[in-house]
Amino acid sequence: MNQTIENISLIPVDATKYEDHEEVLSINKNSYRRIFHSKMHLKQFILWIVMFICLMIISGPLALYVSYAVPTVKLRSVSHDQFSEQRALDYLNNLTQFGSRVRNTRGNFQARDYLISELRRIDSRNKRHLWFQIELQNFTDAKENLLQNVLVRVSNASKMKKHMPSLMLSAHYDSVEFSPGACDDGTGVVTILELLSNLVHDSTITFSTMDLIVLFTNAEESGLVGAKAFANHHRWQSDIRFFINVDSMSCNEVAFLMEMTQSQLAIDYSRVARPRANVINELIPLLSLWGTDFDALHSNHTRSGFDIGFLLDGYTYHTPLDQPIRIKQGIVQDLGDNLGILIRNLFQKGNVSLSGNMTDTDLLIYFDVLSRYLIIYKQSTSILIQKILIILTITISILLIVCDHMRHRKERTRLCNDRQCIYFYFKYPFCVRIVSIIMYFITNIISIIAGFVISIVFAWIMSIIRSIGWNGNAVLAMILFSLPYLIGFFLGGWLGDRCLRFLLRKVPRNISEVNGKHVTNVHFNFEQNLSILLIYCLLMIISVSFNLRTLYFILIWTIFICPIYLCVMIIECIFHWKPTQSTLLKHKSYWLYLPLIVSFFPLMHTIGTSNYLIRLLSPTIMKIFTYKLLFKANLAMSGFALVPTLFTTLNLASITQRIRCFSWILLILFASFLLTCFITINRQPFDKDHPHVLHVNHTSTSIYRVANLTNVPMIVPLQSQSALIAIAAFYGRALSPILDRFSAEKNYELQNKTCRYPIYCTFNDTFNRTMSIKQIRIASVDKSLMAYKIIIQHVLSYNIHISSTSDVQLTIWNRFHLPRTETIIDVTLNSSGTRLVQLDINIRRCDISDSPFLVSLTQFMSDRVVMGGGNCSAINDYATLTIDGT
Repeated sequence: MNQTIENISLIPVDATKYEDHEEVLSINKNSYRRIFHSKMHLKQFILWIVMFICLMIISGPLALYVSYAVPTVKLRSVSHDQFSEQRALDYLNNLTQFGSRVRNTRGNFQARDYLISELRRIDSRNKRHLWFQIELQNFTDAKENLLQNVLVRVSNASKMKKHMPSLMLSAHYDSVEFSPGACDDGTGVVTILELLSNLVHDSTITFSTMDLIVLFTNAEESGLVGAKAFANHHRWQSDIRFFINVDSMSCNEVAFLMEMTQSQLAIDYSRVARPRANVINELIPLLSLWGTDFDALHSNHTRSGFDIGFLLDGYTYHTPLDQPIRIKQGIVQDLGDNLGILIRNLFQKGNVSLSGNMTDTDLLIYFDVLSRYLIIYKQSTSILIQKILIILTITISILLIVCDHMRHRKERTRLCNDRQCIYFYFKYPFCVRIVSIIMYFITNIISIIAGFVISIVFAWIMSIIRSIGWNGNAVLAMILFSLPYLIGFFLGGWLGDRCLRFLLRKVPRNISEVNGKHVTNVHFNFEQNLSILLIYCLLMIISVSFNLRTLYFILIWTIFICPIYLCVMIIECIFHWKPTQSTLLKHKSYWLYLPLIVSFFPLMHTIGTSNYLIRLLSPTIMKIFTYKLLFKANLAMSGFALVPTLFTTLNLASITQRIRCFSWILLILFASFLLTCFITINRQPFDKDHPHVLHVNHTSTSIYRVANLTNVPMIVPLQSQSALIAIAAFYGRALSPILDRFSAEKNYELQNKTCRYPIYCTFNDTFNRTMSIKQIRIASVDKSLMAYKIIIQHVLSYNIHISSTSDVQLTIWNRFHLPRTETIIDVTLNSSGTRLVQLDINIRRCDISDSPFLVSLTQFMSDRVVMGGGNCSAINDYATLTIDGT
């Protein structure tokens, strides 16, 4: 493969020393011959590949390691004005011992009582003039269950006044069914408890300008009901100036700032020890994948607030695996330290709004660097810088082209002997230069489009074969979905290179061939560099036009790349006009390395952010997309890997065009792609840390009917009874063989099993299921008034719902006696025209032990887990009672 080396120039030959033009060509032919037979291109290519790999290793794993580093855990013995993770985890172990804390269940009420006792204990240790107001806010949910928020207000007893401005800390203490909610949101609750104790014991916090309110909401998992009740009805809500909500998904990694009410709050958050925030997070709530109490609390625009929590790797989110033992050591300490600094800064500001007003007059762009510094600048500043870069890039490029052309026209009698100079080859060099720039620009656009197309095709192929081996491994997902784009990009570059060479063969030349090789095999550095700068200008125009802060990546790359390219282009032109003996500048080998070196910071930040987005959204996306929508999940993963890949390939485009080793690059990429695909397809995507999520719904139906009320009191006979279990899986895995193996190994009979889809199966479970209703008895009847007293005996439950048709009046005597095993109802017909009474009874249970099937299933599977909801909805027992009074 004889190819020229674009970055090694010929030894300059001065034409004035030779009388014969052919003599000059003869000298240059010998130089060309040495280059053609040289193996330097192989050394340069290998060196470039090694440097690129080293850069990726440094900018990837090292950056992630530094970004996710956690502080040393402080022991229980540390003074009480400092945050201790060990003390916080002691709270957590006590809180989670009650099991699932679904609203209106035993665990929920026990957790409420525990929080009240801990607040009173912290108050009892108060040695200062602080006044604690502990309250329970009553509210009802959609089912008219009586629920409570737990609140405490800490004030300076000597400086109390009505409507004192306040800082509020909030978290929710309920969880989903089957889950003890260690992370969601046990960590938020215990972190706030420990912070409350720290602030009470901190003599520098006097509470003289602001009170502290702590709010533990209930029923967050069933529609933010508790937070809405506080925001709309509690008398303290109007006093709040600042609030910090803490909520989480999975405690496998450090906490991040998710949302803020105003972008100016980023200035205050930047002062914490390890700020982790990115303006791109503001897009995530728009996806409606989840919601927190922050959504309800910030509805009142007089408050400034933060939403912070553990968000990454939420594969165990809302599952029984959300246990205290799975919390990564040091992350609670990290969160507590950051919140402690933020809270103290807010108290020092007093009751003055952080942003000066409640609206963002000039939005801020912010992002962290290695979790050590928060870069903050105005959006207007970003637009101004990009406009300046666009104008500067285009102006300097035009000036260089004009100056270079005028110089060669002025010295046209002198032969240009630099083989990188278009005036050496062509009769119409200025036109060739313009055409080359346009062709290189179009080639780059086509390469980007080709990368997009191949990425989409690959996402579609992966959905066809139903492979999700990348699940649970963000690095593998980034590599897998970036390689198709790289292949498409460089394939487009190769095709564009071929087209340009074909066009240049049609252009009149000063010399037709050198040593038997067509001169059109050569590329020109200046034109290549300028085409890359034009791509960056196009991206900046898009960024300025759409005016989106989340496009800040474009400025991050252009502010590093464009000035370097411009400087080197200027230097090249200067030394082209005045040749130098410098080996570095003469051989121009620095072009192989400089773009990689200057891209270290933007590449490091872009890889880290893309990795963060994949770890944040991948678990949630995969729980929404079934196998029918797997293409969208793959497409989303491809999108997350796009940004670093796009800018990396743009940065490498000019390098690959110079070394002209497209075949080698494509071969290496294709081999890497095949290896990655092989690993992905054969990888088991599910394990105890990244389980396969199942949804199980138990539904039993019982029919009770009385046609003759001759003997009262009487036990209502059971006419029919049935139980059905429906199970749905995600990720496209067929359930039928899994259930068959479960039935064989656990000896659990699955009667009348049917599977309408590979991921949705039902079967009859009547004989394995213990029904919740034990007996229905009619205690008395008043036939003149058509009134009945009915007693329903059932299993112990907090969730008992009785309803009837509109012409029946119900009175439930022990409605608020929870939990209970007996429900007493008075039924009266409102209409004299009918004597038919029909009652619908629904009893829900949240304990996994109430389902023999679930108990056996969880014991059988190590990589599959049942996902719960904010209500007791998995185990439902329905009964219909019909009384014919005729």
